[in-house]
Amino acid sequence: MALVKPRRLDRSDYAFAEQGLQTHVLDILGSRENEVDLFRPSLADQHKVGFFTLDRCSQTDVTEVVDLKQMTEIIQILLQDVTNLRRDINFAKHVMQADYEKKLQEKALELYCRINDKVTQLERMHEDRVDTVRRAFRQQLADAIARISVLYSKNMENKIQREKSKRASDKDKLGEQYKEMQATIQRSEQVIAMLKMQLSHYQQQQHNNMETESPAPSDRPSNRTPSSYVSSVEELSIKSKSPDINPELEDLREEVSGMSRKINKLEKTIDTKEENITGLNQEIAKLKELIENEKAVSEKFKKETEDMKANAAQEQASSKRLMAKQKEEMKRIMDERMREAREEALLQAQEEANKMKDAEQNKLQILLDQKKRLEEMLLMEKKKNSQKSQHELDTEKFKKNEDRLRDEINRLKGEIEKIHKIWEKKFAILQQSMHALKDESYIRQTLQRQAATLHHASVSYAADTPVGIMASSKNAAAMKKPVIPDIHKKTAGQTPNVQGASADKDYISYTVSAPSGRGTAMMSVDEHQVMSDGEHELPSDIAPLPDPPVRKGRRSRQKQQLKEDLNEEEVDSRPTSQSHVVVVPSQA
Repeated sequence: MALVKPRRLDRSDYAFAEQGLQTHVLDILGSRENEVDLFRPSLADQHKVGFFTLDRCSQTDVTEVVDLKQMTEIIQILLQDVTNLRRDINFAKHVMQADYEKKLQEKALELYCRINDKVTQLERMHEDRVDTVRRAFRQQLADAIARISVLYSKNMENKIQREKSKRASDKDKLGEQYKEMQATIQRSEQVIAMLKMQLSHYQQQQHNNMETESPAPSDRPSNRTPSSYVSSVEELSIKSKSPDINPELEDLREEVSGMSRKINKLEKTIDTKEENITGLNQEIAKLKELIENEKAVSEKFKKETEDMKANAAQEQASSKRLMAKQKEEMKRIMDERMREAREEALLQAQEEANKMKDAEQNKLQILLDQKKRLEEMLLMEKKKNSQKSQHELDTEKFKKNEDRLRDEINRLKGEIEKIHKIWEKKFAILQQSMHALKDESYIRQTLQRQAATLHHASVSYAADTPVGIMASSKNAAAMKKPVIPDIHKKTAGQTPNVQGASADKDYISYTVSAPSGRGTAMMSVDEHQVMSDGEHELPSDIAPLPDPPVRKGRRSRQKQQLKEDLNEEEVDSRPTSQSHVVVVPSQA
């Protein structure tokens, strides 16, 4: 086997080469009788040379390219089916998705309604609990207010007494302070009067001293004011040359200034004391008003407490009177009811006793009547049983057995019908599978024989065409065998198989070598090996299937069908060798 280097061929060169190869093969074989069966696809090996797909050369049989158009049509049909299937799947997916969304929406709406109902129920429960809590708090508040009012009424008098004693002690303290302040004011007034007397005395003494001197016309006492006297005294003290007068004047002046300062201080203290006295008077007035208000409030509370005590006493007395009246009425009513109940109980007991007596008497009478009737019926049955003969009993027994057996037969017929249908279906499936196995075995053996006869042919193609490797054989020209005809299923209304008529309709499922080119990397190399089994041989360890139970109406037809099948197998089938695997070697 020699390798041919790949070269680029156009469409016309490829067709010309294919036609030349066909004529060459026909010249070698010498006839065109089996031209249809000659150029069948044969097994081939793919021989890879380069790393890339375009760097590959192959050597295969040209007949593998004959049915490319048919294969492309089948592939197009398959692609169309795939697109239709994809469209159907998408449509089903959208339908399922819409259905799922609808169900999900319904479930969500149901959950939403349930949650709303639960929320409303919880809100209602919460409102009820809040109402109960509010009522409890209101009751507690009313109890607390009542308790506080009682405690306030009890402790108010003590508080008023303590406040009065406190105010009295504060009033005594304020009176003592007022007295002390008045005493200090009197003492300060006495000091002021004494100082005024001393001042007047000093002024008189100074005036007398000035009169002893010769007064000028302008220095007359009638033309002088007290301030002028003071200024004159100061001038004399300054201008006097006697050492005894100036120190006295200085001392007097210092005393006068000190007394004036003291007077100012005393006046300020008097003012502050007066302000304090006015503030204390205002506080005393406020305290008096508060005391009067508290007295009024305490009097009001006293009146209210007295009124409440009087009302409570009246209510207590009235409630006691009402309770006594109710007790008397309840006692009277209970006595009357007890008397009436006793009378009614006695009457009912008497009536029930009478009824029980009547019922017992009626029951006894009914039982006696039933006993009499049963005795009569027994006598009648005995008479009837004595009158019946043994023959009638047997006939009744046989009728019962007949009915039971008829039911059993109907049940078994139904089961048989069911079993017949099951076995008919099984045999139809087995017959179809047997015909399929025969067809497959015949196809495989035909392909193996043709591959063995055409091993000498070798053709190289370009990389753009579906290529493969075909092993050639030296003695292929000498091996020419007749072709086995196809096996067709024989059905009612069909003619037997004719060798010439089935040549045009011989569509065989075979394995095609994977082309090496663009877009063909998805095909697998493991598809080129074909195994074939015997045409009629089965494994020895498998037992043949049993014949199905056939009904009477169909038994003759099935026998006739089996005879026809056996005749067809004798005519169409030929003995074959053991199944084997054809592996074509490749040469580098």
